[in-house]
Amino acid sequence: MILTRALSNTTKSVNSFKLFICLAIAALAFNATARGATINYGDFNLPGIMFQQVTESSGTDPVPMYGPPSPFVVGLDFDPMNFSSTSTGGLADITDGQLNFTIMSLPGGPPIPAVSLFEAGDYSLAGGGGNASTSVFAGAIIRATVTQINGLPVAPISLPPVNASFSDGLPPNEIATPWSLGLTTNIAGALGPGRNATKVEIVIDNSLVTTSQANTLAYIAKKDFRIDIPVPEPTTLLFSAIASIGMFAFRRSRG
Repeated sequence: MILTRALSNTTKSVNSFKLFICLAIAALAFNATARGATINYGDFNLPGIMFQQVTESSGTDPVPMYGPPSPFVVGLDFDPMNFSSTSTGGLADITDGQLNFTIMSLPGGPPIPAVSLFEAGDYSLAGGGGNASTSVFAGAIIRATVTQINGLPVAPISLPPVNASFSDGLPPNEIATPWSLGLTTNIAGALGPGRNATKVEIVIDNSLVTTSQANTLAYIAKKDFRIDIPVPEPTTLLFSAIASIGMFAFRRSRG
């Protein structure tokens, strides 16, 4: 179920905790190739677009975590399973999951202008006398590498990674409170006019982190995850084609 209520990022976490989180996420992303457990969900056809070799992995927890995706008109929808982090009594916990796949334009299909993700879930913070060191954190990074432009293979073009995060900490106590975040990598903007990406390799790294103190608890779970390709739907492409033909005929009649 998609959670629609979004919460703004807070600044309750102390700077040292934020630094720890950033270093932890960076280390996990850097070591992504060393991850062992994987599940390959295969290929998924959308109108004009194909997702190839959708694979999830984790270096911290058993898979599946994202679970098998369900395709829809412009992307894939996941219902994450067991994608959570819990800590209590002064301990910390990191749960990290990765998705790898290739997006390719099918013959006659649209180019790939961007890739977006949206994720959501809930979190809880509890414990009297606790401070911002009892915290929850969710982070996401998208890395995109273009391998085909205008239908022709090119030397891999690695675009700058994009990231987003959510965090909160004590006080006050929070029980089953919704959180969400989203981000987009602008492929068309990075390549420039006339250079349409038709094959892109994507790596998405997702992390949930909790820290706690004595007599406190922190919990955060990911319950919805969605990937979107903002391409025109078939009806939009049809109307655009009809409009172009009509404009061409109008100009000819005036000539």
